[in-house]
Amino acid sequence: MTENTKGKQDYLVLARKYRPKTFEDVIGQDALVKTLKNAIESDRLHHAYVLQGIRGTGKTTTARLLAKVLNCENGPATTWAEDDAQCKAIETGTHVDVLEFDAASHTGVDDIRTLFEGVNYAPVQGHYKVYIIDEVHMLSKQAFNALLKTLEEPPEKVKFIFATTEVNKIPVTVLSRCQRFDLKRISAEDLCGLYTSILQKEDVAFDEAAVMQIAKAADGSARDGLSLLDQAIALSVGGQVTLDVVNGMLGMADRARAYDLFETLMSGDMGTMLEKLNNMYETGYDPLMIVSDLLSVSHLITKLKTVPNLSNSQTLSELERTRGNELAQKLGLENLSRAYQMLLTVIQEAKLAPRPFEVVEMGLIRVAHMAPMPAISTLINMAKGVGSATAKKPVSGQQASTNQPATTNPATSKSAGNMPAPQTPATNGATPSSSLNLESFTWRDLVEALQADFSALSGSLMTQIRPETVSAQGLKLQYIKGLRTERELQQQLTEALHKTFGKRLAISLSGQSNAETLAETYAREAEERKIKALKLPEIQKILDAFPGAEVLKVNSIKK
Repeated sequence: MTENTKGKQDYLVLARKYRPKTFEDVIGQDALVKTLKNAIESDRLHHAYVLQGIRGTGKTTTARLLAKVLNCENGPATTWAEDDAQCKAIETGTHVDVLEFDAASHTGVDDIRTLFEGVNYAPVQGHYKVYIIDEVHMLSKQAFNALLKTLEEPPEKVKFIFATTEVNKIPVTVLSRCQRFDLKRISAEDLCGLYTSILQKEDVAFDEAAVMQIAKAADGSARDGLSLLDQAIALSVGGQVTLDVVNGMLGMADRARAYDLFETLMSGDMGTMLEKLNNMYETGYDPLMIVSDLLSVSHLITKLKTVPNLSNSQTLSELERTRGNELAQKLGLENLSRAYQMLLTVIQEAKLAPRPFEVVEMGLIRVAHMAPMPAISTLINMAKGVGSATAKKPVSGQQASTNQPATTNPATSKSAGNMPAPQTPATNGATPSSSLNLESFTWRDLVEALQADFSALSGSLMTQIRPETVSAQGLKLQYIKGLRTERELQQQLTEALHKTFGKRLAISLSGQSNAETLAETYAREAEERKIKALKLPEIQKILDAFPGAEVLKVNSIKK
């Protein structure tokens, strides 16, 4: 890298001043540098390269370094003299054999034809002609077609280097003729080291935490981070680049306040949470940045929860290490994951809203309402606790399932526990009457015995019949108009009883009864079980854990 130059010359931004001039200056792209060096040393240079990656990772810089490799005085070579005339010309953009072309502003086929007019002529100044096309994906379909023939059979002393941020937009026919390199995002550690070195060369005082914050904000782009560093230096003229300066510049909430807000949010204390949120907003923090900070805090805590050794990372500040570990021990993984997903929804909604702060406020209220809910694993353990208290019957979620003898109407049923199991039909399809005592049956027992083989009929019997008398001599029932006519119901019931019990009973549907239908009985018993279940402390404990939840159905309660 160059030394800091003093004088009254025009200011050169850091991104240009400290642009890598050799492969040794390139950071974060070790695999790319090693591959290119090996190719150069073994004389296996390809005629066309595609460099793909996000902005600021070094695509154009690498292209220029390749041009230096090919055209340096002792080239092709991986190293060259500092005063190499060819490399100096490439750096200043005056080398006649190195042509840079911006495809974003020259997209047409005529532009490509003009660029390649002299492609068949021998190099004038250097060893190779090098065509560098930036943002190559912006070329039109016709322009790409114009490239194909030259790429497939290039002149001997011509090299092509294409740079792009969207490699998927380049036709496969072009990609197949090129050697592709993917430039990865540069890690925060590498960026922090680069920015620290630059600040030292610029003789600017700084806090390490502030530099790391800039490195993180750069999101893998060296150029973006250098622009932020330029801005931070300008804000700190005559002083020091501090974390407060950087946070204010980025519009980020103070990290300690972000952790305080997140902790209150996850505790479910809505009043305190709203107070802290409003204080931050009134201080001037951007609502979207507040949610972004909460997402970052949630992400870090989740990582610390799953990978405890991460707390030893040098990229973590003391605040992130102490508060992050503290919250990671207190909060459950499922709670953190749920909060992260909800915060993502909040930030997406806020971006589209005319008043983002209102959306953020409402979103954080939702998060605070849901955050304290126990994780599924906790609920399972709670359910097991209920099971041990209620004969090991699990109770789960918003529907409590428990067991206890159901209350029945004396007018329509005896105890379900006394109901004999239906006999297996004999080979002739009927059960001998001597083996069945109909005197012990109630109307409910008869209908339930028919359910297995006559489910549709039993459904009608539950809603269309009120029992008056039930005995071995016959059935006297009150008919209620419904799906089946009185005659159909009588005939079908007679046949069903004969097939099931082997006996034909006299059936009358003209009776008068005040008894419930079985459907009414079942509904009443279900409500009684529900009321009884709601009185159980274990059920109340689960309902308290899920505000707004309700018991929909209780199948049975067992002592």
